[in-house]
Amino acid sequence: MRKNKKILLLIGIVLILTIPLYIKNLYYLHVINLAGIYALVTIGLNILSGYTGQTSMGQAGFFAVGTYVSALAMMNFGVPFFLAAILSVIVSLIFGLIISVPSMKLSGPYLVLATVGFGEIIRLILLNWTPVTKGAAGLTGIPYPEIFGLQIKSEMQFFYLILVFVILGTYIATRITKSKIGRTLTAIREDEIAAEAMGVPVNKYKIAAFAISAMFAGIAGALFGSFSGVTSPDNFTFDESVAFLCMSVIGGNKTIIGGIFGAFVLTIISEGLRVFQGARLIIYGLILVLTVIYMPNGLVGIINDIRNKRKKVKAQ
Repeated sequence: MRKNKKILLLIGIVLILTIPLYIKNLYYLHVINLAGIYALVTIGLNILSGYTGQTSMGQAGFFAVGTYVSALAMMNFGVPFFLAAILSVIVSLIFGLIISVPSMKLSGPYLVLATVGFGEIIRLILLNWTPVTKGAAGLTGIPYPEIFGLQIKSEMQFFYLILVFVILGTYIATRITKSKIGRTLTAIREDEIAAEAMGVPVNKYKIAAFAISAMFAGIAGALFGSFSGVTSPDNFTFDESVAFLCMSVIGGNKTIIGGIFGAFVLTIISEGLRVFQGARLIIYGLILVLTVIYMPNGLVGIINDIRNKRKKVKAQ
């Protein structure tokens, strides 16, 4: 059984690595790259919402911080991409701490409103701090990443760069969720009062979850800026935060792999429904409601149910 899993894993890795070789259409590859960036945001959101039970609708704000910090560092100070990305993570972490501390006494819809407000505040700052952010015009000519003198600028090159970050992010997030921290976050989600009664510093772990989710959004933002080459406040609206939440729920927010599934599925659906862009929030709302009703554990939950049924059939 274990040998079969290793073979399937190897086949999966080979298929993923060869995606740019058999997908010749650059637009399709662009969508895949974009989904990979969004997957990083959703992985962080799953740690916050799925494992800790804290719903955030302000991830677009952290995403924006990461994008602008990285872009401005490279454009104005000539900072290399990887150093700019680290700076994005640090600044996003700080913003995560800033929003998490006053939000500790909030829960449910009040926490949601607080995070919505945070996202809108960030967007308005980007829109009105014209001398730095260029306002509504946004930033153009964001430099491409460089690795040992090689400039990453083609869709294929970005595919492998983003893939490395997604694999690394998945590994880190998985290690976190399987550690003592992850088990404690799950305990807080299941029963916060019981966890606190057992001596768990609940607020400390909630703050940590916010900070982790902000860091993931920050690194995703750094990738997004260099990948797109341009950015503006219009890229970080409330719609984007709703989209990230939908990705989390659709994939299965109680697993890390669910964040990746959800990001790819919803990004592809979104691109396919561009003609209905005006009704985007309505479509997302319907998808979210239907998922909660018919797939409470997301796509990963369905896969696990099928796997468990097959095991029961074999056992019989």
